[in-house]
Amino acid sequence: MPAFDLQFPADSDEWLANIWRLLDEADQTWRFTKKGDKRPLCDIEASVSAKRRVKAAKQRAAAERILAAARARNLCRALPGQSIADRMLRVMRPGEWLGMGDIARMAGVHKSGRGKVHQVLLRRGWVEKARNPAYQGILDPWQIKAGAEPEPLHLYRLTELGERIRAALPESQASADRSLR
Repeated sequence: MPAFDLQFPADSDEWLANIWRLLDEADQTWRFTKKGDKRPLCDIEASVSAKRRVKAAKQRAAAERILAAARARNLCRALPGQSIADRMLRVMRPGEWLGMGDIARMAGVHKSGRGKVHQVLLRRGWVEKARNPAYQGILDPWQIKAGAEPEPLHLYRLTELGERIRAALPESQASADRSLR
């Protein structure tokens, strides 16, 4: 039996009824898509597009959160001359050799901040590093109990560039630091 019955009706209304019938039979949206999936294709497309919209909204929200955190970090940055590295640079005197711990203590920084000497000052060329001739190695507990003072392995002093940067630091902060000494 042929798929289409090709009898031509004489009435125009009958023509339109046959056209609508053929269009309804050719409608693909109500086919089952997967084995066991009984939803119409239009419902599946709607759910997929909804998932895409939700995912895009979550991505936008995450991006806004990340950007807001980045803006907040930039707002929390120290003003020029007030960073840990600037304070360390300000307490160093030209020609004087100091250990990292001494620099951190003089700058009023916690001992965890002494790494700024390596991370910032040395890397930017503001200080130079030399081996301490008084370093005798790691002291054992008996030497420490006897009153021996551990010496740092390396000592640091300002370079010419460091002295110029130190001189260029904001004067209000430098005078405040001098008054603390």
